[in-house]
Amino acid sequence: MNNRNNIQAYYSAMAQANIMLEKGIIEESDMVSIEDKLAQKYELRIGSILRENDLINLNIRANMSHTKEVI
Repeated sequence: MNNRNNIQAYYSAMAQANIMLEKGIIEESDMVSIEDKLAQKYELRIGSILRENDLINLNIRANMSHTKEVI
């Protein structure tokens, strides 16, 4: 079982990484390794529901564009 401090520290570190991604300091490929290393550091297992899963929800992975009208 993860303790609350580890979970809070993980989310805090991921928030900083997301800010760096938005500012263009790091790339999405860097986020994969950062998330994995932070999860290991804060003892979150691979299948944990506490881990962020934003990496699989990229805009380019949709089968339909959100900007084009569907006819």
